[in-house]
Amino acid sequence: REANAINLRDVVQRIIGQVREGLLDPEKRIEIELNGPSIFLSPQQTTACALSLNELLQNAIEHGYADRTAGVINVNLTDQGDLITIEVADDGGGLPSDFDLGRDVSLGLRIVQSLATNDLKGHFSLKNSGSGTSATLKFPKQIIGGT
Repeated sequence: REANAINLRDVVQRIIGQVREGLLDPEKRIEIELNGPSIFLSPQQTTACALSLNELLQNAIEHGYADRTAGVINVNLTDQGDLITIEVADDGGGLPSDFDLGRDVSLGLRIVQSLATNDLKGHFSLKNSGSGTSATLKFPKQIIGGT
């Protein structure tokens, strides 16, 4: 592992801690759970992931639990060797039936799309899943120290 590689899981853990302290209403019982292995990424990729994750967690809390008092947000990290997936899945209110990622997105989600496409050279998707919403970033792992 390269010396400047950053453990994404550690960064995600810190972001979750800050979100718990700063954004979660103490009156609500909303859990945020982190699942998945340590994943070592370049500083650039880690930064893009951190910014994206912060926005996705804020969205899940603001929109998914606006009318709910309890729930679980799962942050799932998957390392398939050369492909990384970060999923933020909540059991909140879900997306409106006519939601269109190309049309209905906030500035924050536009930034996430831009980070996913331009910085991570990957893909961002947002969809209803079972009970709630699933936001997914998929991107190729950058070879650290490479070009």
